[in-house]
Amino acid sequence: MNLRLGLILAGSLTIVGGCAASGGSSGGTMPAAATASPGGTALAQGESPRENEMTRTAERSLEQAEEAESPAEATGLYQAAADAAQQAIDADPTNPLPHLQLGLARMGLDDFVGADEAISRAEELRPIYELETEGMRERAWVDKYQEAAPLVNAGDYEGAIALFEQADAIYDGRPEVKAYLGQLYVQVGQYEEGITVLREAREMINSPRIEEMDSATAAAWRDTDAQLPIYITQALMQTEQYGAASQELQSLLATDPDNLTYLRQLAALYVEMEQPEDAKGVYERMAATGNLTGVEHYAIGVGLYTMEDYPAAIESFEAAVDLATNDRDALEMWARSIQLAYPQGEDMPEPPAGALEEMASVAERWLELDPNNRNAYLILAQTSNRLGDEDRARDMVAAIEGLSVMVNNVQLQRFADGGGMVTGAIGNVSLDAGTNVTLEIQFYDAGGAQIGSETTMVALPAPEASQAFSVEFTSSEIIAGYGYTISY
Repeated sequence: MNLRLGLILAGSLTIVGGCAASGGSSGGTMPAAATASPGGTALAQGESPRENEMTRTAERSLEQAEEAESPAEATGLYQAAADAAQQAIDADPTNPLPHLQLGLARMGLDDFVGADEAISRAEELRPIYELETEGMRERAWVDKYQEAAPLVNAGDYEGAIALFEQADAIYDGRPEVKAYLGQLYVQVGQYEEGITVLREAREMINSPRIEEMDSATAAAWRDTDAQLPIYITQALMQTEQYGAASQELQSLLATDPDNLTYLRQLAALYVEMEQPEDAKGVYERMAATGNLTGVEHYAIGVGLYTMEDYPAAIESFEAAVDLATNDRDALEMWARSIQLAYPQGEDMPEPPAGALEEMASVAERWLELDPNNRNAYLILAQTSNRLGDEDRARDMVAAIEGLSVMVNNVQLQRFADGGGMVTGAIGNVSLDAGTNVTLEIQFYDAGGAQIGSETTMVALPAPEASQAFSVEFTSSEIIAGYGYTISY
């Protein structure tokens, strides 16, 4: 499964928790009058911090690390601080100060799991430290979030996961990182981890914590919460937890019965569970809303096609193309559905009047957008032969034989906020390995007007081998269709 991250990473985040403190403040001038946590819970003073030569050494090293002129110098100083703090802990385990210093040093060493462990121990020993550490944790969380954002945008999901895991380890007072981390886990196939983290995000959003946020942040959290259930159900389906996925969707539909996204996912679930009648019942519910887009018609068509109800699939794909003239994917599935609905053979019934002509017309439109697809030529050749047009059938066969490269498994993934991604593979038929092929993909609106294009160059592998490609198109407009041209 190849998912697009549904949530857009913001360029920046603001601190909404307690006041942040730098590493140099660990010795701790604390506001004596303040005895409540950022959430309003009364905090005990706990153990008093006790300075000694080891804690003073740790403090100096932390301060010097902040002023270091190079990352290598800073790393050495943070390690020195960590070593001195650990010596102080060994000498006096109940002193909260070195635990806090050890946490700060570990953050400087990029060990956020270890930092959380040390700071949590400091908070246990001296609960009032939370007034300082809440903001400290959140600032570190924001920093890691900002480091991860460009990696997500560049498609480096493993790198982003590592940074988000660090952020999630050090601070769990906000859901944004959990939401992104959960989606990334699902993206890379870590479904169980994704389910857990996404549910944690939803639990936080739907907790009293949201009432502490400003109105803009609270609204953003609620928007996030509306999108996460689909990722949870997709992950549940991937792990074959169909019952849990069904319960998740039925619960959502109980409060929003006409939500087409939920209905579409429920229908896909029933198809996966091989419950065709239940799936068709959901498709009828979708149609009854009267608000189906081309994307929904296409999704219904795919479900019906999977269930081998080809006549019904034909209607759905035709409806999708009616709403998106150059929807290459819908045109292909429309042609394939007609072919499977009315197969050729001695014992096969004659197709209804106009069916073969319809298949030829649809295949022609498919070829206009997908000119290097062998299957489109083949369907058109077979259909022409069935219509008695032998010359055209021979022309199509000759066109197949004349292809030096083929484009296979091409498909559009639309982005909800505009733009999209086209994936596929270029197969080398007869060109030299290493030949550069230029692929230009054109993107269209619903009426068939081109709204832009994107070009990529692919170096061909050896003949009879294929090279995958992925082309992303950035736009504020919703992509309705696409096609391509290829040159070399």
